[in-house]
Amino acid sequence: MPKLVLLLAVLGVLIYMGLSFYYASKHKGADVLLLGHAGSGFFSPLNPFNPLPPNSRASIMKAMENGADGLEVDVQLSKDGVPVLYHDVTLASMTVWPEPDTIDNLPASAVVGLAYKGGFPYDLFHDEKIITLEELLQLFSTYPEPPYLHIDLRNHDASRHAYYAQTLMDMLRKYNYPLQKLAFISPNADFLEAFREVEPEAVLVIDTGGNYEQAMQTILARGFQGICANGRNVSPEQVQQAKQEGLLVVLFGGKSNARISKMIAMEPDVIQVDDVVTMRRMLD
Repeated sequence: MPKLVLLLAVLGVLIYMGLSFYYASKHKGADVLLLGHAGSGFFSPLNPFNPLPPNSRASIMKAMENGADGLEVDVQLSKDGVPVLYHDVTLASMTVWPEPDTIDNLPASAVVGLAYKGGFPYDLFHDEKIITLEELLQLFSTYPEPPYLHIDLRNHDASRHAYYAQTLMDMLRKYNYPLQKLAFISPNADFLEAFREVEPEAVLVIDTGGNYEQAMQTILARGFQGICANGRNVSPEQVQQAKQEGLLVVLFGGKSNARISKMIAMEPDVIQVDDVVTMRRMLD
């Protein structure tokens, strides 16, 4: 029995290595931007193991060090108007904050520096804390040129759309971030319109939320520039349809070789990927 187990283990490793080589040689030179999804993706127990919280400084730096062309990050606005990097609706879901509060109901002093909590075993491997958008921009200002930056706009109060848009654009302008390296993403068309009011040249991208046809109708009616979809929920035909309309096509997700390969094969313009190392190996 031990010999059989060892044989199966060796066979599994050989199959994995063979598949990795196959996928790594299939998409060399594909014309697609590789962005780290919330940095290096989300907490994951394997394939690959990722103990780093999404949007954390360590997650961001790891994605860039592993060869990302840029990042997708989630930005929320504190009650007193500080853009903060955080993905979930409530702080209690991913931090030590005990109550189900939202960032827009709290001052930045209560949010920034709050410790992330991912549970066992993830918390054994990090001591990350919530950071601001400005901290990210300061980091990027040390790069030879600004990386691509997709901002997932997260706001739970429609009355603050205009305030959010103005505050965010003021911060980006403070660091002279080039518009050609930016895209603003939301499923809410009115929220995107608020950005158009503040910056008419902004690239505005609708997140389909799983409903591609409705998203396309909204894009064409409002004159937005792009569409963003989960790579699992869109077909190659839909990607090509969007590209024929002259839209920026953004797909997100993907950790496995097979999933990332399928997304690359659909020929989007951008992939926000959860495994930067695997995708970079496929492209280079």
